[in-house]
Order: sequence, then structure tokens, then C-alpha cells
Amino acid sequence: WWNDLVSSKNLSFARDRLVECYFWMLGVYFEPYYSRARVIATKVIVLTSILDDIYDVYSTLEESQRLTEAIQRWDAKVVHQLPEYMKDYYLKLIHTFEEFEDLLASDEKYRITYLKEA
Repeated sequence: WWNDLVSSKNLSFARDRLVECYFWMLGVYFEPYYSRARVIATKVIVLTSILDDIYDVYSTLEESQRLTEAIQRWDAKVVHQLPEYMKDYYLKLIHTFEEFEDLLASDEKYRITYLKEA
């Protein structure tokens, strides 16, 4: 998952914080039966870290506004409105949340809605 995301030359500016984020989540969800929550939370924190790098380090104000609007819409069809380097990140963000939905049981899928809103 991580290698697919950062192998793109478009995100070369992003910090590699996967191990750090995993250890944060290991402190929160340390019991073995919380492995699924640990993986999901780690991915969310890593994606948030990359998003922080995009906003704070690399993008212009206009590009940041376009990314914010795309995330608020939560639709892969708006990817053409984003700069080239943001497209991989945005599609990976949407795809990762789809993977989360696949991991959850049908009575747990409502949680993804709250995660998207946050």
C-alpha cells in the first residue's frame, strides 16, 4: 500500500512517516485483536500526513482550494480538475476508503461516512 503510494515521483516531497504513524497506533490499539483498527488508523494518519505536506509544503493556494473542493465532493470523476501531482494522492485516498468499506462488516460500514466527514 505504502510503496504504491510513494513510488509515484509526484509525491517525492512527502515525508515517509509510515513507521512512526504505525507506532502511534500501536500505542492506541495494542491488543492483537485490534489489528484491523490499527491498520485503518495508520493509513488514515499517513494519508493525513501526506495531505499536510501537500498543503503546507508543495501546493499553491489555488491548487489547495481545488484539492479541498475535490475532497469535499468525494468523487473520483473530479480528478481531472487537480494538478498532475495531486491526482495520484486523491485517487489513492478514495481507493483506500473503498478498501476500508470492504474490510468492514455490513453493520459497520456506516463508520466510513463519519470518517469521510472528518
